[in-house]
Amino acid sequence: MSNRPDYRDSPLEELVRQFFRDYPDYTFCSALAENVKAGVTTYPNALTLLGKKQAAAEENRLEITEKLDARVIVSQGRTTRIKDLSLRQAIDLDDKALKQTLEFYFKHPYAHGRIRRTRLLPRWARSFFLSALVGHAHRRGIQLDYAAYFEMLKLL
Repeated sequence: MSNRPDYRDSPLEELVRQFFRDYPDYTFCSALAENVKAGVTTYPNALTLLGKKQAAAEENRLEITEKLDARVIVSQGRTTRIKDLSLRQAIDLDDKALKQTLEFYFKHPYAHGRIRRTRLLPRWARSFFLSALVGHAHRRGIQLDYAAYFEMLKLL
């Protein structure tokens, strides 16, 4: 019998939090944590996978940044780079474009410096931009997985 801890006994939220710190893709980290809990993969294998994804992202940082900066949405017949949207402009987007913008920042929360990484600021200040968009979309009734968005906001 091994003395190594069985991470399948860890709360799912704690595993997601640990993984998200290493690689900020909530959907990926959540799926990976669920796989660890279900015994599909082991915790060490999950950490290895996260390390590889993190190393690849670091190695390709310039190309990734260029691609993220080039992402566009179409709203009211106008094409706009997501990077160029102010909070007011983002809130004024039509439902489809707002949903696309939120999905983009859900997948890439630190893109464009909208979310701060520093722990010196309180969470509400670090994640204000995304929190405001999520709240506005929720109020407008846009169909999203709000439970996942609110969970991710807690991790930022």
